[in-house]
Amino acid sequence: MSQDEGAARPIPESEDIGPYRLSSPVEVGFVLRSLAQRADFVTVYFNSGRDLLLTRILDANLKAREFIFDLSGHRASNVALQRVEKAVFVAMPEGVKVQFSTGPIREISYEGEPAFAAPFPPDLIKLQRREFFRLVTPRSNPYICRLPLKSDDPVRLEVHDISLGGAGMWFPAASIGKIDIGMKFQQVMFDFGPGGVMRVDVEVRNCRPVVNRQGQTQYIVGVRFSNMSRAQEASLQKLISLLERERKALIG
Repeated sequence: MSQDEGAARPIPESEDIGPYRLSSPVEVGFVLRSLAQRADFVTVYFNSGRDLLLTRILDANLKAREFIFDLSGHRASNVALQRVEKAVFVAMPEGVKVQFSTGPIREISYEGEPAFAAPFPPDLIKLQRREFFRLVTPRSNPYICRLPLKSDDPVRLEVHDISLGGAGMWFPAASIGKIDIGMKFQQVMFDFGPGGVMRVDVEVRNCRPVVNRQGQTQYIVGVRFSNMSRAQEASLQKLISLLERERKALIG
């Protein structure tokens, strides 16, 4: 089968995707199970990317560290896939690119129907960059940032939105002249509520005015996280997943 223009493309090797790589079997299993529950399409590339097929993940077994996925409607591709040592899987749930490589792949019977089984990948990329995915945080119990402006005590800011790449904070109009695009701050304290307290380096990336219903102007200042530890990335990923589940529960 030739490559399809509508298929999700693999991430180029030149991309810096280190911060988005998950290696814990529990995290990998969670993402695979989520793809199965959502019945998202997954594109499988093999033979050095020359061939592909479309499938859906049916189940993920954390204990066995194995996942099951559907056969495609193209018999020749199904046969060819079982001959390769490794294949690349790419999905785009809600615009968030998920990619991993694994093998070998074998045909099994699943719930009385033919299916494929493959071992969990050693790691998995979940490319959840700010431009792809960000979540507005709760207003009733806001997350807090304490930003250390020059010659002042840290300013207490409420967090407006978060992603794996950064955050946006409500910034008081009276202090907006004290901050500029490109400013960097080290070990800024964030209280992310159920996500815990973190200290991370940030860089100011943007600032935009917002006029509220009372006609007052406030600002949202966006910062990019840097030098985050793997533990912090994992905690933030779990918080984002929690916010996403809560959002979906509210909208039904």
